[in-house]
Amino acid sequence: MDQEEFEKKLINHIVDCVERYGGRECLSSIILTGSLGRGEATYETDEDGEICLRSDVEMALVFSGLMQKKKVEAIIHKVSQEFKEDLNLMAVEENRVKKAGNFNFSLITPRYKTLFTYDLFNGSRTIWGKDFIRGKSIPLKAIDPYEAKRLVANRIGEFVYLQSTEKPDKIEYRRMQWKGKLVLAIAGAWLILEGKYTSSYYGQYEKVKADREKAENVIGKDFVSEYERTVAFLRGNSDAYEIPDKLLLEYLGNIDLYFQKKRIKKPKTNSVSRHMKYIIKYIKSGMLYGCRGFEDEILQSLISDFLQGSDRLYRDAQIWHRVLY
Repeated sequence: MDQEEFEKKLINHIVDCVERYGGRECLSSIILTGSLGRGEATYETDEDGEICLRSDVEMALVFSGLMQKKKVEAIIHKVSQEFKEDLNLMAVEENRVKKAGNFNFSLITPRYKTLFTYDLFNGSRTIWGKDFIRGKSIPLKAIDPYEAKRLVANRIGEFVYLQSTEKPDKIEYRRMQWKGKLVLAIAGAWLILEGKYTSSYYGQYEKVKADREKAENVIGKDFVSEYERTVAFLRGNSDAYEIPDKLLLEYLGNIDLYFQKKRIKKPKTNSVSRHMKYIIKYIKSGMLYGCRGFEDEILQSLISDFLQGSDRLYRDAQIWHRVLY
């Protein structure tokens, strides 16, 4: 079985499983997002010569109406338990897709878009049901610049939080993988702030490589070479590669300085309901980062404490997961 056959069989199996647990009754569409949606999934061959998927399987399960949300969440839980692959199934409300909204149950069409919303329309494909995204796209200028900082900080949050929940036999590989994802996030953040972002990882790589001097003036010397090795590992089926800690910290520190230079301090995408949810979760988590601008304080703390090797980093990741994840 080649990769194309493997991918088709896996996707069909997931869709069949969604239908079996009631998807036909509560879903209007299934959208394949992430690396599979872009046709950039990463595979490896195991000791028996069998193809294994290294990428996550990301799908948006589109539903209509508040009453269907719990049904969709139940389907997601049941389906995810039936696969050895890493499934990331998301419940996405239909009007959110129709209006290119950033969050479920938003009342207005937002001016600025999250990175997920941009990628949904510019790097995904419908695999079941009504095709809401066909022929539609979102302009690059609509991405909220704050998404650059969110992208980097979220990778750190994932890196730290998942280390505490990962199985011991997978920790070493996961560390290499998530350090690599942080390298990719740094490149993606630079592209967002330069107005050159694209959903495709290979497209991002070509744009960074084409503007090597400018990228390295901001991020650091030899960044593109390290980025190239990382892309080959994570996206090109090459041997595992782990960026040296010293270089990773240098590049992260430089992109953080760039965030400060660009005055990236406040998101422009949060709806009122989303902000209220954050506030409620933040209050329950102890309000350790002050009363105003706590979202940026949490994300900035992840970056700063990672750079400093602070003991507070694990606490940052726990609060990030409870409040913003």
